[in-house]
Amino acid sequence: MVTLGVVLSLLAVLGWFRLRDNIDNQATAAAETCVEGDTVLHIAADPLIAPALTELAEQWTDGGVRVIRDHCVTAEITAVDSLAAADTLGTDAWDPTLGPEPALWVPLDTRMSARAADAIDGTTRSLATSPVVLAVPTDLGRALTTATVRWQDLPRLQNDPAAMRESGLDIWGTLGLALPTGTQTHATTLALEAVTAATTGIGAGPVTLEQAATPAAITAVSTLALGADTLGAVGTTADTLAALGTHPDTAAPIHAVPVIEQQLHRALTDGQVRGLTGHLPIGVAPVVDFPTAVVDAPWVDETLARAAAEFTDYARRPEQAGILTAHGFRTADAVPEPAGELPLPRVDTVLAPADPTVDDVLVALRLAPVSPRKVTMVVDTSTSMGTPAGDGTRLTATAGAVREAMRRASINSVMGMYVFADTPEGHRVAVIRDGLTAAKRAAMSSILDDIDLVDREPVYATLTAAYRDAVDNYDPGRPNSVLVVVDSDDPDEAAARDLRAAIDELSSPDTPVRIDVVVLGDRADLVLEQAAEATDGSLTVVDTTDPADLTDLLRKLTS
Repeated sequence: MVTLGVVLSLLAVLGWFRLRDNIDNQATAAAETCVEGDTVLHIAADPLIAPALTELAEQWTDGGVRVIRDHCVTAEITAVDSLAAADTLGTDAWDPTLGPEPALWVPLDTRMSARAADAIDGTTRSLATSPVVLAVPTDLGRALTTATVRWQDLPRLQNDPAAMRESGLDIWGTLGLALPTGTQTHATTLALEAVTAATTGIGAGPVTLEQAATPAAITAVSTLALGADTLGAVGTTADTLAALGTHPDTAAPIHAVPVIEQQLHRALTDGQVRGLTGHLPIGVAPVVDFPTAVVDAPWVDETLARAAAEFTDYARRPEQAGILTAHGFRTADAVPEPAGELPLPRVDTVLAPADPTVDDVLVALRLAPVSPRKVTMVVDTSTSMGTPAGDGTRLTATAGAVREAMRRASINSVMGMYVFADTPEGHRVAVIRDGLTAAKRAAMSSILDDIDLVDREPVYATLTAAYRDAVDNYDPGRPNSVLVVVDSDDPDEAAARDLRAAIDELSSPDTPVRIDVVVLGDRADLVLEQAAEATDGSLTVVDTTDPADLTDLLRKLTS
C-alpha cells in the first residue's frame, strides 16, 4: 500500500524537476535578450588542473548560456603557474603577461592561496586532491614498499649505501632522489615539509618556523639537498619526470623525484613515460587540494563574483567527479582509474599546510644546504674583547654569533674550541672537539658567556696549536677547518715564524685544513692574511657595530 509520505515525496520530486525545467526555460528566455550583454568569467588555474576545468567550463554552458544578473556568462580557463599568480595577486595589479584578469583562481594548493590571502573573497573550497609521491622505477617502487620506507628515512637513503643495503636496496647504490626547484616544482617543497614533519616527530603538523629551524630538520633537509646536488642539473618536476622515464633503471643517476600523483597518473595514462610507479612513504602525507578562490580585486564586480561562486558550486557537484578523476585527480567521492602499476594508496592522515614562510625557509635550505664540517674554533678571549659592540661587547657579540652558528650547524658536524688562557702555552681547549651532540652544541653555545678575559694575546701560538691538532686528526669524511675570531694584535714575531713554519710543514693536499680568519674591528694582520691564503682559507674584517654581520659570517663558515 502506498503511504501518504511516499506520495508526498514523489510529488516533491516531480515539483523539483518541474521547477528546474522552469528555471532552465527562464534562463533560455533571458539568454535571448541578455539585457546586460555578454560576460566572460576568466579563471586562472594551475596548469595541472586547467585541462579538467576547461572540460567542466564547456559542460557548464553546454545546455545553454548561463544568465547571471542579466548577463550571458561563459567561462574561459587560462593555465597560470600558481606561485606566479600568488605573487601578482599579492600586489595591487594583475600581471597581464599571465593572461586576463581572473575572477576565479584555482591554484595548486592551499599553501599558494595563503600567499595571496588578502586578494581572496571568502573561504576557499577544495575542488580535488592529490598526494605527493615519489616517482620511481617500478622495481624500486616495489622494493621501497617492501622495505617500509618512511619520510624520515629518505635523507640517509640518499647518501648512505649502508642504509640502502639494510633496506635490501643495495642494487641501487644510494637513492638518487632529485629535488627540482624553481617554477612548477611545488612537489619538492611539500616533500621537504613531510621529511621535516617526520624528522621532528610533529605528527600531522603543520610544520612551524621553529621546527624547520631545529638542528634535526636542518640536517635532514640539507642531507637531501647535498645528495640531490650530486645528480647534476635538473629542470622542472616535469622535466625530471621525463628524464626518469627515459632511463628507469639502476644505472641512471636519478632514481626518484617528488611529484604530484595526478601529474604522474596523466604522464602514464598519456604514454609520456613508461616503467614508472609512485611510492608514498609511510607517514603523514603531503597533499595538494586545488582550492577555488573568488578573487577580491577592482576588476571583479558582483556579476563576476556570483559567476565564480556558481561555477565553483557546479564543479564541486558529485556528478562532476568523473571528469576530475578522468584527469587523474582524487575527489571526496571517487579516485582515478589505475594507470599502469601506479598503486593509488589510501591516504590516512594529511599533513596540515605550513605557513608560506616555512616553505620559503625550506626552499632556501634546499638551495643553500648546511654541510657537515669539522671545525676547530679559536676565539680571542683577551681583554680587548671587552670593547663595546652594538648593545654589548665584542665578546658578547661573538658569543651570540657562535650560539646561532651552533643552532644551525649539522648534527653530523664535529666542533671544538680553543681560547686564550693564563697557562704556560697561553691557551687552553675550552671545548673538546667531538661530534655535535646536543650536549656538545650546548657547551659550544654557552662557553663564552661567563669566560674570564686575560691580558695575554697569543694569537699566533694558539692558531699554531689548533692547526697542528686539526691536521694531525684530519677527518676525510667532511671539510676540515680552523676558524679564528680575533681582535688582538700579537707582537710575538717568533710565534708568527712558528705559525708559518707549521703551515709549510703540515699543509698537504692529502689533509687539507683551511684557516678562516674573522678580524673584529678595522685593522689588518699580514701574518693571518698569509696563513689564510696559504691554506685556501679566507680573511674577513667585520665591523662589530652591527653584530648581525658577524652572526651571518660565522653561520656561513661553520656550515
